[in-house]
Amino acid sequence: MFNRFIIVLTIVAGFSNVQIVGQCLSSVNPVGGTENLLTLERRSLRVISFYKYSQGTEYYEKSKHAEYHMVDKAFYNNLTYFMGYGLNTRLAIEGEFGYFINKTQVYNTDPEYRLRGHGFSNIVLSARYDVYTENFKRVFVTIAPGIKIPATRNPQKIDNVQLPIEVQPGMGSYGLVLNSTYVKENSGKGIRLFITNRFEANFTNKNDYRPGNALYTSLYFSKHIMSSIVKGDWTAILQFRNEVRMHDVIAGTKKESSGGVICFVVPQINHVIREKWNVSVMFDLPVYQYFNGIQLGAGYGITLSLSRTLSLQAA
Repeated sequence: MFNRFIIVLTIVAGFSNVQIVGQCLSSVNPVGGTENLLTLERRSLRVISFYKYSQGTEYYEKSKHAEYHMVDKAFYNNLTYFMGYGLNTRLAIEGEFGYFINKTQVYNTDPEYRLRGHGFSNIVLSARYDVYTENFKRVFVTIAPGIKIPATRNPQKIDNVQLPIEVQPGMGSYGLVLNSTYVKENSGKGIRLFITNRFEANFTNKNDYRPGNALYTSLYFSKHIMSSIVKGDWTAILQFRNEVRMHDVIAGTKKESSGGVICFVVPQINHVIREKWNVSVMFDLPVYQYFNGIQLGAGYGITLSLSRTLSLQAA
């Protein structure tokens, strides 16, 4: 049964790997420890904070490097906060919001010129429902539909000049979000396999700009580390993430240099401190990129995560 489950997950991940179109420098929320994927107990509060740095320095035309150097480097520093509250053993409400400390492009000019945006991006409100739980077989399935609300509808300006869309902290558009999670455990071996999906459908903003719809699919392998050498509660996680984004649309016209596919390998280590705090470090390593037109591709990224689940049950 466990081997068949591995095959099914692999097939599902393969079907999600379609080359529609994507986006560089994605800021989709990562997973900080596999405990954060499971359902909450009634009146439990889960709090997660992420810090992520990511950069891009190479242009791509389709899947090949392009001789184009308008921007020498693009990078961002992002903070994301997540909260979930268990209404009962099967239903939880969740909220997340992100803040860009900076979203910067350094242009290929002499002297150097750079543009920098910053600020809040979006708020996502959702409800997570436990679709299926089989404690004996250790199988868990959840879905979480939600809405995406822009922190502001007005584009950011510096010295009364509107920043380009690439450095805006948010797109200023409403949207719909659907998350799903499938978890399978082998408790005897300290192993978890799980898959997450996140689909985002975007609407047009005030400037008649509609960001492309996006699908993020991740396949994870998690192994609890038990060793006399490594003290404490440690978990090693290997993630394979696929990010697919469709074309942006401007005034009803498809933006040619937008959208694509990026595939990442993401090693991660998670440590539990005093059986309360989950601390995670993960590295984004792009292994395949395909873009429509000519676009700045994704480089490496690093994410730090801190999370805790609190019981608010009355004493």
